[in-house]
Amino acid sequence: MEIDKDGRYEIIVFANPEEGAGALRVLATERIEFKHISTLAVVVPADKSPHICSLLTDQDILIGGHYKFLYRDYEQDFFKSAAVFSPSRNDSAFLQGITLCYVAPCLADAQKIRLIAYFSCDISELLPYLNTTIKGATYNKKASTLSYNRDQAVINLYNIKVTVAKASDIIHAWQLLDDLRETINTTHRQRDQLQPSYEQRVRPAPFQLFGWLPKTNCQACGEITCLAFTVKLLQGEQKLENCPGLREDPRYAENRRVLEEMVQVLGL
Repeated sequence: MEIDKDGRYEIIVFANPEEGAGALRVLATERIEFKHISTLAVVVPADKSPHICSLLTDQDILIGGHYKFLYRDYEQDFFKSAAVFSPSRNDSAFLQGITLCYVAPCLADAQKIRLIAYFSCDISELLPYLNTTIKGATYNKKASTLSYNRDQAVINLYNIKVTVAKASDIIHAWQLLDDLRETINTTHRQRDQLQPSYEQRVRPAPFQLFGWLPKTNCQACGEITCLAFTVKLLQGEQKLENCPGLREDPRYAENRRVLEEMVQVLGL
């Protein structure tokens, strides 16, 4: 199936590569029209999506979710990266896999997606070590959670699950999950050489960073106010160099230095 720029499509996401491979066999056998992304997801005509999901469910295929496909001008690059992407596997690894169970449009940005996935084992005891290895992570010992930003996505780790918000697309989401699995397994292998950190870093409120900005509301950064710029900065959607006052005015050199240190600690 070729993607028509003016057509309406949905992406169906599978819980893991094994489920996806089974779904592809069903779709091919039934001669159902679809665009192959990988064993993790397919694109289908929107009007046929309910029937296809029902068919796959009847065949005991575990579907992680489905959502509207947003046509991109870089479609060919999108499918190229999707076709070659495959999560790495290591049977001796601490974390064997991550099962995707829910996908939906992001509440804060409908152009992006959010998801919930489950670990193949409990990672609670590893969280203090991940607090050491993941730059800018925010650890909550009492709740046993760890949060961090990566590529503008917001990732929250719990004992047996992970939630991701603001992923660009399903390929970006799987790359984030695969990167996370590698980080968890590497940290587990090296834990005897690591010092666990139980420090409960608290992300600063926007006003704490706002106090170090020029506060001219010049809008040169693309935001209406400096406060709006601060919020976007904390969300990983702005960079300090986009503020001309900090970048060019020597009066704010010290402010820039302080903000750079704060941003570095946050891992932004």
